[in-house]
Amino acid sequence: MTQVPYTYTLEGSHRYTFVSTGRTSILKAVDFSPLGFDNVYNLGFGDLLPDGSFDTDVKSNNGDILKVLTTVVQITRDFTSQFPGIELFFIGSTAERTKLYGRILKMYYHDFRKEFIIKGLIASEESYIEVPFDPQTAFEYFAFLIKKIE
Repeated sequence: MTQVPYTYTLEGSHRYTFVSTGRTSILKAVDFSPLGFDNVYNLGFGDLLPDGSFDTDVKSNNGDILKVLTTVVQITRDFTSQFPGIELFFIGSTAERTKLYGRILKMYYHDFRKEFIIKGLIASEESYIEVPFDPQTAFEYFAFLIKKIE
C-alpha cells in the first residue's frame, strides 16, 4: 500500500488507536484479542466509543478509507513483529466488508505475501476449511488468517 499511514499509539499491549482525519476527526481502535486457540488472535477494528468499546458496524464515510486501511496494515505489521508466531483471524462485520478485505488482499497480494502467510476460510458442507489465499480464485472467503513470515 502506497498511502502514508496515520500516526498511531499503542494503548496497553493489545490495543492501538489513531485518529482518522477525513471529513471529520474520528478516533479509531485496532484490538488484538486471543481466541482461545494456540497463538490465534482476533483482529478487531472500528470507531472507538467513549466507554472504551468500539463500533465495528459503523460506516464512517470519512473519505479516507485507503489511509485508514493502510494504518491498520501498519499496525498489524507492528503487532506481529512484537508477537512473532501468532496468527491473526479477521472477518468483516458484514459480508460486504469481508468482500472488501478480500479485494484489498487480492489487490496488494504481491506485497503482502512477502511478509505474511495468508489463508482464507471457505464454507464446506458442514463447516469451514482453511485454504491458502489465492488472489486469482473466485472463492467467497468467509474470513482470513494471516501469519508473519519469520
